[in-house]
Formats: sequence, structure tokens, C-alpha cells
Amino acid sequence: MKEILFSSRRVVSALLALVLSTSGTMPNLLAAEREGGCANNPFPDVNPGPGTLKLVPVPTPPNLNAYIRDRQAAIVLGKALFWDMQVGSDGVQSCGSCHFRGGADPRSKNQVNPGGQNNTNTTIHLRGPNQQLTLNDFPLHKVSDPTNRRSTVLRSIDDIVASQGVQLSRFLLAIAGEEADVRIPRYDSTFNLSGLNTRRSEPRNTPTVINSAFNRRQFWDGRADNLFNGVNEHGARDPNARVLRATGLTSLAPVKLRIENGGLASQAVGPPLSDREMGALNRDFQAVGKRLISAKPLAKQKVSPTDSVMGALADTRPGQAGLNTTYKNLVETAFQPGWWQSNLIVSRASNGTLSYVPRPNRALLPHEFTLAEYNFSWFFGLAVQLYEMTLISDDAPMDRFFDGNANALNAQQIRGLAVFTGQAACSACHSGAETTNSSVRILLGANGEPGEIIERMPNGQCETVIYDQSFYNIGVRPTSEDLGLGNKDPFGNPLSIAELLTTPPNQIPSQELLTLSYPNIIGSTPVNTPLVFGERTSAKGAFKVPNLRNLSLTAPYFHNGGQSTIRQVVEFYNRGGDFRDQNVQFIDFEIGKLNLTPQEIDDLVAFLTTALTDDRVVQQKAPFDHPQLFVPNGHKTLFGFPIPNLFGVEDELLEIPAVGRNGGPLPKGFLEP
Repeated sequence: MKEILFSSRRVVSALLALVLSTSGTMPNLLAAEREGGCANNPFPDVNPGPGTLKLVPVPTPPNLNAYIRDRQAAIVLGKALFWDMQVGSDGVQSCGSCHFRGGADPRSKNQVNPGGQNNTNTTIHLRGPNQQLTLNDFPLHKVSDPTNRRSTVLRSIDDIVASQGVQLSRFLLAIAGEEADVRIPRYDSTFNLSGLNTRRSEPRNTPTVINSAFNRRQFWDGRADNLFNGVNEHGARDPNARVLRATGLTSLAPVKLRIENGGLASQAVGPPLSDREMGALNRDFQAVGKRLISAKPLAKQKVSPTDSVMGALADTRPGQAGLNTTYKNLVETAFQPGWWQSNLIVSRASNGTLSYVPRPNRALLPHEFTLAEYNFSWFFGLAVQLYEMTLISDDAPMDRFFDGNANALNAQQIRGLAVFTGQAACSACHSGAETTNSSVRILLGANGEPGEIIERMPNGQCETVIYDQSFYNIGVRPTSEDLGLGNKDPFGNPLSIAELLTTPPNQIPSQELLTLSYPNIIGSTPVNTPLVFGERTSAKGAFKVPNLRNLSLTAPYFHNGGQSTIRQVVEFYNRGGDFRDQNVQFIDFEIGKLNLTPQEIDDLVAFLTTALTDDRVVQQKAPFDHPQLFVPNGHKTLFGFPIPNLFGVEDELLEIPAVGRNGGPLPKGFLEP
């Protein structure tokens, strides 16, 4: 069992005294493992307990000065790119389209996908395209007795509640300064109404971007690598990823980038090329750069003159919107000249071969790019990361409590905190002030503690297996539906580090992965006992531990969006998950019936609902303010018939008004009336 370490602050001593005075005993930290039959974990690791996030530094890429000449300008660029609808192939979809409330997506219409990534089923069972979800649809797996997973199953739906993205299309051409790509529609057999394409829903629920800067790897399956290669999400997994660097004005050379603590940048460059999220088939980032580099940022969206980052650049003239500059100017202000300044252009042949030639005295052809256009993925990823690194929610009641304000939590929240760290053992995985052991601090080690990227632990059958710490199979759905971390990347490498290190080296396509450091194998005697080729691993069906901050704002929950309320989540854990028995070979051994009392459930729900929520996020105050946004929210129909447009069915757009540093009303939450 993971040990729970508390801060030495006096307020925590007071908390423990209160727990003892009300219960008479210390919380039972072994409850979660009893059902699995493991007396305890023979290989305990040590993660920090709850605390204030104000004391946790935000992981930062080293040597930023080699890339960034003006960090504040880079944050301006990143915020503009994150919220700009022009980034999507359709001129509508932005990063913010799926992250506009508490960093997540509250929409509940046209949001359903027909199943996990490894599920071949293409039929939507819950609510089809353009249909509205209801509270009665949840939880997706429902049993007659919420305390007993073996009670009668009333329904079990393998769909995913996620986020609508783009209508299926194929990229043809990017024209400089235009608000959308030139595309042609492609028929979508799953997402359509009467044969007309609707927006496609993504294969996993949208996690919050707030506090995601603390994570070492991004996405539910961790495929957005900690090392940013400047091109895509795969880091060192892609041996051919290169950006270009100028040496003088008349020489260009390919450069292999490996920027540590770059998981957010790796994540950011994925969605713009996805034919589900923001892109189109055959789109590449050079095309994104060709269209946007000369464009006016946020040209279709109002920006508050009091915006905490972009206010000074807001175009407030009557009838105008966006910023009074171009992306070219922002890039040149933010980044060192060697990454964008050259008299040469890049010419790409049909086979992908590059040549560097003097810029002609004419408009560039579709296969010709300026250096700034060619490197646009590099600017996009790092700038968005620097913006997202400002989205730190560290002033919740729990932060103030551990800062020393004993009155910051009420009696029920304190009892809930005791359940969180004790009987329910939530903090074993939702560790530290970050409320997740996926954080850089925990995985790499800090303050004298060892790193814990890999750990030996029991599975549900009490067999010792190798885990990637912070990725666990908790029995949300059958393992076979979505292997999560157990999948391979596009190059054939395991996503799981545990599987990578237990696979014979000659079977790893990207050999550079074997040269990287993976600090300390926890759960071995002695520590760092090497992994053995063929040693049992537990990666299939495992997903990253999310942070719990602002949880009340980010429904629905889990990678499949299968629970609509925090109470449903707590009931899920209390009964030992939904598919513990079916997934037992890979299940986290700590998933087991908790036997929480109704009062303990109420207290834990109260703690999770209120003690972790930062009022600045609720009020959209700086740094959580944003420009105006028009978000697709299903499609228009007339008397039940879809209203067509060139790419399928016409959008219903929901306006999210611009708010400045002083904030404004929060958009309605998931299934709020």
C-alpha cells in the first residue's frame, strides 16, 4: 500500500487530532486492498500527501533562452493560438472549443462516440448524432445496487461521452490569410444525419487543461511525450522529426529537438492535424503555418481590452475584432530569429524531399514555405505550452488550509479529507498538492525523494507485475475495448515504459528510447533492480491519473465520460469498480470494495466538490479569462430534417462571451438546466 505522507504544518496535526477525536482510531489505510486478498503491497512507494499547490514549482523546459527571446510575447502568441477559431481546418474549431469551462468541455449534445479505440463497433447505442444527453443516461454502466458491482446490471453501454470536433473532410489547399482551409467533404458512415455529415465525436473524454502543466505526459494514454520534438506528439519515438534552423540568412539545416518538460507542447500539436478534432485528412502543420502566419489573430472573435494577456493588443475599433497585429509579428517577437528568419524558402517535393532555395519574386506555391511557415508546429507547441503553464489553480480552500488557515475548510470538508487520505485511499494515486501522481515532481523525484516512473506492484490477483506509475486499469470498462497505455505508437513502440523496458531491444523500432533515463524502479529489493525481458507488465487498459482540482466544473468523468456526477464517481470506487473481476489480470490492486458508510460518502463528495475548487476558475478571473468564442453545439434542423451546408449539416453555435481579467459568468455546466 502506498504510504501517505502529510505536511508537517500544524494545521495537519490539528486535522489528525480531529480525525482521532471523532473516530477513535486512525483511518484504515488497507481497506482498498482487502477484497483482492493482498495482505499489503510488498513494494510500497512513497508519494506526498495533500498540500498547497503554491509550494510546487511549475515544471519548465530548460534552456528556454535558446528558443524564446520574449517569454511574455510567447504567452500572448500561445493564448491567441489556443482560442483562435481560425486554427481549425473549418475556421470554427479551436483548442478552446473543448476546453472553455474549467479547462474542460460541458457540452451535452452531439458528444457521443461509439466506443473505445480498440473497439471495432461503429454503432452509437446511447444517443446518436445530434442527440441531447440527459441525466437519466448516467452512469453508462448501471447496477441495481450502487454499493455492489455484482448486483443486477441495468445497462452497460460501451459508448464514449467526449467532445464534438470537425466534420470529416479531406484537405486540399491552404491559402495565406484565409479563415479556413480549402477542403472537400468525405462521407462519414458513423456521424451523419440522413446521409449528411455531423461533427465527429472524439474517442475519449476531454480532460481539463488547468494544472495540466504539472503532468509529465499528456493525453489519457500518455502518448504526448515529455520530450517535445518540435513536430508532433511522439518525442523521441519519431526518429525522423526535424525542425529547421537558419545559420545566417542563406543557410538552413535540419535540427533534432528534444525539449524536456515539453509534454504540453507535444500535446498541443496533435489536435490541429486530427481529422476528428480540428483538422482534415492529409493536413500537415506547414499548411497551418502557410494560412495563419500572415493572418490577424482571433480575427472573428472579440478580445476584451482588459484581457490579462492580450488586452494591450485588442482591436477595439468599431466593427473590428481580434488583435491589432499578425501571427508573423507575434512569432518574430517571441522566438529567436534563427527559427524564423531566412532569405531561403523550403521546397517540398512530392516524395517529401526538401530543398532550400532563394525566395522567388512571386507568391509561393502550395509546396513552398517560408522558414516561419515550415516551423509553425514548433512555434505553436511551445507557445501554447507557455500559455497553459500560466493556468495554475492554486487558491482553492484546500490550498488555504495547508497554507495555515485552519478555517478554510469546514467540518464536513475536513472529514472528507480524512476519508480521501484514509479509508478511501484516494491520495495513494491522487497524490500531493497536484492531486495526481502523474506529476513531474512525483515521477522524477524532488526534495530528496527518488523518482518513481516504474514500480512493481501487485495486480488484482496479487501477482507482482510492472506498472508505469500514474497509469492504472481501474475497471471502468473491459480492458479489450480500449488498451490505453497498452497500445503502441504509430512507429510500433509500446506506449508503456514498463513494456518498453521489458521488451527485447531488437524489437523496439525507435532505439533512442532505450538511451533515455527512467529514474528508479520502485518496488524492488534492492531499489533499481533491473527489469527483466519478459517480466510481467500491467499496461493494458491503463489510463493516466487525472488531477482532481476544480472537479465540480469538469463533468463528465473518467476516460469514457461514463459518470455524470462526483457522487457517481465515489460510488464507483466504493463498489470496487465496474469491471474489476473481468480485468483482474491488469487491475490496480487497490481497486476493491471500500465499505464506506453513507456519511463517509457524503463527506468525501463534499470535499471533492468544494474544497478543491478555485473561485478564480469559477469566476473566470485572470489567468482564466479568455476571448469570445463560438462553439459548435450540435446541428440545425427544421421540423426534424437537417439543414445542409457544403460539409454536411449546419452548425448550432453557442457564443461564449469574452471576459477580461476581472472575469464574468461561467458557461453552464454539463447537463445543467
